[in-house]
Amino acid sequence: MNKGFTLIELLAVIVILAIIALIATPIILNIIEDSKEQSAKSSANLYVDGLVKQIVTKNMTTEFNPSSCTITNGNVTCDGQSIDYTVDGQAPTSGSITFNNGIVTGYMLGISGYTVTKSGSTITTTKGEPEPTTYTAYTMGQLLQYDPVSNTSCSTGDTCYKWRVITTNDTTSNTTITLQMDHNIASTVWVSKADYNDDANYGSNGNTNKGPITALKALETATASWDDSLKLNYTYDTSSATNNYGTLSCTNGTCTVAGSTITTNLKARMITGEEVSAITVAAGAAEGTNAYNWTLANGEVYYFSNTGYVLGTNTSGEGNNNLSWLVENTFAFPEEANTSGATPDTYTNTSYKGYWTLSPYASNSSYAWHVFAGGSFSSNIKVKGGMDQRLGVRPVIIIPKSVLE
Repeated sequence: MNKGFTLIELLAVIVILAIIALIATPIILNIIEDSKEQSAKSSANLYVDGLVKQIVTKNMTTEFNPSSCTITNGNVTCDGQSIDYTVDGQAPTSGSITFNNGIVTGYMLGISGYTVTKSGSTITTTKGEPEPTTYTAYTMGQLLQYDPVSNTSCSTGDTCYKWRVITTNDTTSNTTITLQMDHNIASTVWVSKADYNDDANYGSNGNTNKGPITALKALETATASWDDSLKLNYTYDTSSATNNYGTLSCTNGTCTVAGSTITTNLKARMITGEEVSAITVAAGAAEGTNAYNWTLANGEVYYFSNTGYVLGTNTSGEGNNNLSWLVENTFAFPEEANTSGATPDTYTNTSYKGYWTLSPYASNSSYAWHVFAGGSFSSNIKVKGGMDQRLGVRPVIIIPKSVLE
């Protein structure tokens, strides 16, 4: 005769199984969670190792040695330069990596629902990906103090310089800011015959087919002691101008134009006509004015801060002084200010005061655009010649906001 389980026995078995499940489930879930966490750590390490190899490979041909990289929506940017880097499997969607002379010093990466953080030799993980970092939204023309030698925010010191924000419409999500020094750091012609070594290209009045060689070299010399993280990664294309020098391409401070290397240690550049135009438009120039097309315009002079002229045009009328900071301390020849006994802030000789931009003049290769002390954007200075054709060189840099905050 077969005997089955009694109801009491069945209930006892169910209770025992429930107790086992109650004990085992958290253990199993912890094992699964730990496995995911370790997988995120492993994926983060593999990702960083692969990125380092990518940078080393790039460095073999272009001398690229970034100080930091950021990952936004899976896209990698190192010192402002986009890096084409993908991996099979898990990859971070957000985060940052810091370097010191090519060695990773730390990272914080959002990957597979975890934040993996490395500080020194310690790697930790926390549930959830990192919140997007927000920064101060700076105002166009705002005055900041920054030391390019130590790469730090500052308040005093011989190399604690004043800078103006030239980024327009900055937001809290922007990780970098573009700054222009509030004074000229050197003065020079745009190009000199000695830098061309080629009468055919240089011509009788100078030529723009290799860009502002002499001006960029003066900038390279003046900024040589600045921090290496500032080595320029920048591209500026003038090919849409009638008379142009094509593309200025800078990778980690080495800049080329028309197949020729212009500089190898450039840590700053000059403002462009497009940037002056954007600044003027942001200050209130009416749509349709010449301020929208200054780089390629064929006229002689356009005004942006002179009280006797309409903002963004070459016509007289109601004035505007909103952009007077663009021409502060705009002496052309620092050596003249020194010999006259005056300081840059009080030097008042207005002869040829101004500074070069990167932009060529559209219709005449003997001229280039410059910012003039009277509050104008002009092309009536030749790109070569004597003292009457020398203008100031005013550095423009792009730095991470994290340095300032």
